[in-house]
Amino acid sequence: MNLISLLTAFVPWIAFTLVAEAPLGNPLMSLTLAFIVGIALTLLTSYHQLLKGYILSVITIVFFVVFFILIIGLKHYYIANYISVLSMLVLTVVCWATMLFHFPFTLQYSREGVDPERARSAPFMRVNYIITGVWAIAFTLGLVVDAFLLTRPDPSLAFWDNLKWVFMVIAIVFTVWYPDYVHKQRALKEIAEIKAKEKESV
Repeated sequence: MNLISLLTAFVPWIAFTLVAEAPLGNPLMSLTLAFIVGIALTLLTSYHQLLKGYILSVITIVFFVVFFILIIGLKHYYIANYISVLSMLVLTVVCWATMLFHFPFTLQYSREGVDPERARSAPFMRVNYIITGVWAIAFTLGLVVDAFLLTRPDPSLAFWDNLKWVFMVIAIVFTVWYPDYVHKQRALKEIAEIKAKEKESV
């Protein structure tokens, strides 16, 4: 799996959230700058993925452009109140929908530089389903947090917004760790099988 390519695809979303929530004094200015940063980073980090039609990259650029036009261009400012929930909802839907249609979004990144026959194998697909599932759970939990904070606009509860980042870090760590773990387990299994055959031949 091309981990750098996959994790880089989330950089625009992280930057967008950080800039949108930055205390710049004017919330509209923060949101405008967040959209510009999000669009620019998507083009810079995922240009080749956009040309190849990578699901996450395409959804990312469409989200930023559409809501930039709606909120900043057409001045539907009320949508800004729901932008955090909407962004988490979009990412959640992408994860669950791609699994539902038997094409987990991580598959496009994990196939890079991999033999086509191996990319179609059941173990390879299983790894992608599991990693996509972890991201789906992380985004779903983040969506729950955002929805809760939206219905309870209490400044004292703002701390719970940090839970989203905890979920994201867990998903990132798992994405980095799990493929290596699977490879090591497969290697150990192959070694065990070789030793078993050697004992049988003795």
